Amino acid sequence: MQKTLEKYRQPIQSGRVNPLVHWDGLTSGVVFDPSRDDVPLEMMAFHAYRLQDGPFTIQTGANEYAFVPVDARYEVEVGKQVFRGHRQGGPFAALPESSSAEAVYVPRDATCRLSGTGELVAFAAPANGDKPPARVAPGERPNLRRGTGTWHRDVITLFTPDDVTTNLVGGETYSPPSLWSGTPIHVHDLDDPGRSQSDHEEVYYHLARLTEGKWGPYGVQLLFDDQGLDQAYMIHHRSAFAIPGAAHPVVAGPVSDMLYVWALAGTSSALAMMDIPEFGYLQKVAKVIDQFEADRGPAVLSAAQFAQAVREHDLTDFQAKVCRLHLAERGFVIG
Repeated sequence: MQKTLEKYRQPIQSGRVNPLVHWDGLTSGVVFDPSRDDVPLEMMAFHAYRLQDGPFTIQTGANEYAFVPVDARYEVEVGKQVFRGHRQGGPFAALPESSSAEAVYVPRDATCRLSGTGELVAFAAPANGDKPPARVAPGERPNLRRGTGTWHRDVITLFTPDDVTTNLVGGETYSPPSLWSGTPIHVHDLDDPGRSQSDHEEVYYHLARLTEGKWGPYGVQLLFDDQGLDQAYMIHHRSAFAIPGAAHPVVAGPVSDMLYVWALAGTSSALAMMDIPEFGYLQKVAKVIDQFEADRGPAVLSAAQFAQAVREHDLTDFQAKVCRLHLAERGFVIG
């Protein structure tokens, strides 16, 4: 948001405030508290829970909450209503073909109880009204392709003020290895509907499919504008990133595909993202790429061909998984 960005631009640029936090996967509770001066947010809160350490009781107060299971069997109790789900295998289980994303909404002035096993995250922000508790089940929202070429990704929007919430907008974005998201770059820093821009803060929670290795998977998260903010951050599995405003593209590294769970909250309920005009031509480039890729069609490899290549190059099972991800991204279909 404009207010948040103006407050935190220089502290972030100077290193006095760090928008990146790595959740350890063990310590349940608040990751980003917007009331703290060292958190570059004014209204968005982010929580993460290891459900087997619960149950956890949350008083929502003036905030509404959206709970998103990462890899969990969960139960969210709100008054006399109980919402249950099981996101088995985690967020990558069916990707890139389809998404298993789901969410539970809890309104303001409510008491909710979380229980179960596995990992679940939550976003909270001041409510703009009253709506009933609700669950968005897997498959209820479309998983849509966005972008093309080296910046294509799949986006599923789980909740918005047009359906479930009164303020929060959120979902998940999947990025194949080495590809960009948030491109062409956009901003939502100013309440300016005439230029298709709204005033929203945002939080990303990054995840990787392949987490083996001493160094592990990695990507790069950028945060920059044309007024002096110019930062880059290394991201890993379970990296949470607070976005007060400015452009915020992210790229997955070549050793794993990645996904981020995201949510926004703002001064109004109408989210509008303004593409930076300087980079708008990439939309035209995308149309050219799509045209030629459609004319070319998919390249088909048999399972036997792929297995032979794995043997010839002495790839381990893990390395073969990475190779398969890259081949899929290059348009190869392995039968």
